[in-house]
Amino acid sequence: MSRFDFSHPPFDTLSAAERDTLEANADIVFFDDESVILGPGQLVEALYVVIKGLVREMAGDEVIAVYRERDTFDARALVASGTTHRFVVHEEALVFSLPRTVVLQLTERNPRFGAFFYASVSQKFGALAERAGSRELQTLLTATVRDVGSRVPVTLLGHQTVRDAAAAMKAQRVKSVLVRHEDRLGIFTTTDFRDILLGDLPSSTPLASVAQFALLTVDIDDYLFNALLTMTRRNIRRLVVTERGEAVGMLSQVDILSYFSNHSHLIAQRLERASSLDELAEIAGQITRLVRILSSHGVKAPQLGRLVQTLNTRLFERTWKLIAPADVVANTCLVVMGSEGRGEQILKTDQDNALILRNGFSLPQLPGLAEAFSAALERFGYPPCAGGIMISRPAWRQTVVDFSRTLQGWVDRPDGEALMNLAIFVDAEAVAGDASLLHACRSTLRAALVDDPSFYARFARAVEQFDTPLGLFAQLLTQEREGQAMLDLKKGGIFPIVHGVRALALEKGLTENNTFDRLDKLATCGALERELASDVGEALGFLLQLRLEQGLEEMAAGRAATSRVAPARLSTLERDLLKDALAVVKRFRTLLRHHFRLGNF
Repeated sequence: MSRFDFSHPPFDTLSAAERDTLEANADIVFFDDESVILGPGQLVEALYVVIKGLVREMAGDEVIAVYRERDTFDARALVASGTTHRFVVHEEALVFSLPRTVVLQLTERNPRFGAFFYASVSQKFGALAERAGSRELQTLLTATVRDVGSRVPVTLLGHQTVRDAAAAMKAQRVKSVLVRHEDRLGIFTTTDFRDILLGDLPSSTPLASVAQFALLTVDIDDYLFNALLTMTRRNIRRLVVTERGEAVGMLSQVDILSYFSNHSHLIAQRLERASSLDELAEIAGQITRLVRILSSHGVKAPQLGRLVQTLNTRLFERTWKLIAPADVVANTCLVVMGSEGRGEQILKTDQDNALILRNGFSLPQLPGLAEAFSAALERFGYPPCAGGIMISRPAWRQTVVDFSRTLQGWVDRPDGEALMNLAIFVDAEAVAGDASLLHACRSTLRAALVDDPSFYARFARAVEQFDTPLGLFAQLLTQEREGQAMLDLKKGGIFPIVHGVRALALEKGLTENNTFDRLDKLATCGALERELASDVGEALGFLLQLRLEQGLEEMAAGRAATSRVAPARLSTLERDLLKDALAVVKRFRTLLRHHFRLGNF
């Protein structure tokens, strides 16, 4: 039995032979209280892994990190052959001492192991995601359509009849057939039989006249997650599988649900069929449970955000349709904003929504309907917005012309509140009703945004609102909260990235809402260097993931999810990556200061 625990990073990346090498060269060393294990100017000859006890890392008289069981120190010093900090035993410590020469040899042989010592920020975050995925069975994030397998499609010709299709479906025990007609490929399903019966069409009707030729397809090597997302968004039950552009199979929701234990597509279908707010309240709880399941299976925060956005869109749309009469839905546009609009809200936070009315449309009952909607969302677990950004407030329930006038005012008189409201609205996404009403308001906003560097500088200046909690010697800067040293991931890291990217996107006239999509577009158009855009995206993904994991822990303990994290409770790897992520935030903020000349304000 091994005396060394290889289950934690980065040692979980080692092969069996590499583990044997490391274990054969590992020594166990005891240090008494207040012993100095490493100090400034001292040659670093080993990497240490704590077995028992506590070790504190000191910069002068300041404690910047505490290492406990299974934590590793100091990888950076090992590579640099020296450290500027002191590592002092706080409680009697028993540690593994891993010789520097052996560790460095392993980093050369094993790129994944070495990534934690030498890699760029993006590579380290990527290695973390790869390792997390390898610990699980294939997940929605990594499995492809090819992994699931698909049924060989039954194909008929366009001149064949509906009766022929029925016979083929019965013989082959399928619920759909492909229809090839001239140079087009279509699909005919059991659902189409309903329309034929209602239309009194004869069974001799050629398939070419009733098949659906606007096929939705998925490539056989595409991620299964993308196929699931397409089904959920389009409210369909099957996709045509293609390989090199040719149809090779049919993928149904049953195929996916038999492969995975989660039922996100079934949740979407339940939302479509829900006939009461009671049903929707139950389904809203299922969305949170789904997040917990998928997160435990390795699906990461950015992908979860997009899936939750899709399901929430259905939830909000169905809620509005159950509350509001059809003519109200047709003459309004319900929009979500902020993190919900960007597709980056995973756990339920406060409501950020608005209602845009068609010009000339009014209804005395509308305020009551809006109040009922806000109350329903609160019942579903979305607390009211502290700033009142909800359709129950008249300021966020206006006609197109009034909203356009409001937007123009925010641009012309950009005080703090106006800029905050504008930032929230920039991320707006239509979820129900007539989306052209939102497009009309966006057009007004684009016209109002003249080429005025001072406006964009004032807009971007909010990135200076909170300090990045990373000190001069890469120590994490915390504040005492509830008896623990904590830092706020949202204020210190997530918000500066999200708002900085939003400011650059607004300046460049980009239409994307999602921060990761915006980063990609900014890199493509040359507004950001590709390497920095990649680092910023990876840092944001890590911060969102860390916030999600902490939030799930808080909810499991019966507390409301927050953005605060206690660094002392993180692993060595997590603390190192948190420092790396916050260092990227600092770099990005420096770029924003120069770009928008924030020092002039």
